[in-house]
Amino acid sequence: MQRSVILTTVVILSIVGCSTTASLNPESEQVSDASKQFLLTYPNLQDPDGEVVFENERVILQRLVVPAGEWEGVHSHPGNQLYVHIKGGEWSGRLGGESAYSAIVSEDGQVGWMDAIPLSAGHDSGNTGATDIDLIYVTLKDDAPIAPDTDHEPQYYPNIPLDLLFENDRMLVQRVKIMPGQWEGVHSHPGNQIFIHIKGGIWSSRMGGKLTRSEIVRDDGATGWMDAIPLSAGHDSGNTGETTIDLVWVTLK
Repeated sequence: MQRSVILTTVVILSIVGCSTTASLNPESEQVSDASKQFLLTYPNLQDPDGEVVFENERVILQRLVVPAGEWEGVHSHPGNQLYVHIKGGEWSGRLGGESAYSAIVSEDGQVGWMDAIPLSAGHDSGNTGATDIDLIYVTLKDDAPIAPDTDHEPQYYPNIPLDLLFENDRMLVQRVKIMPGQWEGVHSHPGNQIFIHIKGGIWSSRMGGKLTRSEIVRDDGATGWMDAIPLSAGHDSGNTGETTIDLVWVTLK
């Protein structure tokens, strides 16, 4: 795990609901041998493999918790990865056994891009803060964009602005906070989208002005996949709970 540019090996860009058709987290499904190449292993941790929280033919999402005071151990990265902090904290890093950076603080919801790092680089990161760090990695399975000829527009909600956190030729990442009682407004979805809850809450949704789902609870870190929804469907979602929902949208290109 890396939190700054080291030599030119790694590029880190530290910057900084959900629908009736969304696919939700699978329940402890067996990961295929073909998918294991996209997963991280932190050899020093009690739970070195974390948890696969979502997978389809495009992406695999892996959740890892680095306890306070623990180092991950020397490991590799497959590249084409976005990391998302569900719970941030203080990072320090080593490369080839030497200190590369120290006491870099990542906030809840902070994201960044991870290029490939071979095991031979001796890459290691540690949680040198006082609280556990909770991460989700979004790893792309394809080496090329899935729709290179499409003009990818940011997700739009008429009632609530979304902040652009990160964009490259593979994905567009936005963040939005939905206050209690607030509805997003009728909107479309382009498809090939992942949602990640930094702070969960209670969702309800409407189609054509009619309530279709109510009181759907999402925990912190809950993820899922969003298929395309045209504007003509009249799709709208709202926060019908008592706490603010903090959501990250990842739109694949």
